[in-house]
Amino acid sequence: MSDDFGIPGYLLWRAANLWQKRVRAVLAPFDVTPVQYLLLAGLRDLQAETGQPVKQADLARYCQSDPMMTSQVLRALQKAGLVDRQAHEADGRAFAIVLSDAGTELLAQAEPEIVQTDSLFHDPLGAEKDAFGDALRLLSGVRPRRRVKAVSG
Repeated sequence: MSDDFGIPGYLLWRAANLWQKRVRAVLAPFDVTPVQYLLLAGLRDLQAETGQPVKQADLARYCQSDPMMTSQVLRALQKAGLVDRQAHEADGRAFAIVLSDAGTELLAQAEPEIVQTDSLFHDPLGAEKDAFGDALRLLSGVRPRRRVKAVSG
């Protein structure tokens, strides 16, 4: 029997599990999960774009995460003091989420380690790393970035 069952999705699943295992190990000292880190980083990026508190629903869309799961994770992050979550001023039905100082500090400390871990994980792809990223974007429903090919002459 083949170790990949002839199914690319199975290989993708195995690779994703291995990647998550490595990321969990990096995040363990910070006492956050990969999903919590994703939402914290997404919140930071959205806050930087808008300069305002972020609606919980907008964060879920931005991170492509389930809205109910996002709500549960944000409650845990609030309890840990990494985000502030309150009623949105302009939309009484929505929650506004703001990264706390502790959340900002956690990202500043964890991000270099996450970036290095991710880079080392993908290093075996060599020159194909960018193409692989584009393929994953395509599979995720995101249009790949256009790349300018070097012209030799």
